[in-house]
Amino acid sequence: MAILTRLIKLFKADIHGVMDQLEDQGLLLKQHLRDMEESLGQKEARLKKMLLSRDLAQQDHDKSKKETENLEQNLEVAIKKERDDIARVLIKKLKPLAKIQEERRHHIDILNQEISHFNHALEQQHLQYEQLQQKAHTYFHRKEQDGLEQTFTTMGPNRICQELSEEEVELELLQRKEMLKGGAVS
Repeated sequence: MAILTRLIKLFKADIHGVMDQLEDQGLLLKQHLRDMEESLGQKEARLKKMLLSRDLAQQDHDKSKKETENLEQNLEVAIKKERDDIARVLIKKLKPLAKIQEERRHHIDILNQEISHFNHALEQQHLQYEQLQQKAHTYFHRKEQDGLEQTFTTMGPNRICQELSEEEVELELLQRKEMLKGGAVS
């Protein structure tokens, strides 16, 4: 049983090694950058929804505040005119409205805190994304430079001389002799 377990582990290790060799690190890096960019886009959309939700809650709060102010003014008039029946109706409307207004204010405060934390985290992720982009740019630039260096190394002087045919060398020699004769005559 132990031999079988060891064989399975060895087989898994070999498969992982082969997969590591097959994976192109440049492609993986580009895919990782695309994934990060997509994730940032989704988080920015979520932040916009949070901001919209807060703005709508603030509008509702402002409306209920105006309504409360109107009810308070009407209540004051009813009390001055000694219309207790109207004052009671207005108080019945005011109390629940005040509770709703308090809950909306609390909801807005919570949304503001969540937005602040989320925005901070998003800024940090943008910074990490930009740093990774710079590292990727450096990586790809270095890889390109390595490729150019390897190309120039394989095209060194020995290789160029080997590629010239005897006829090309002979033609070059004749051209140089002509140039020297022309220069000596002048």
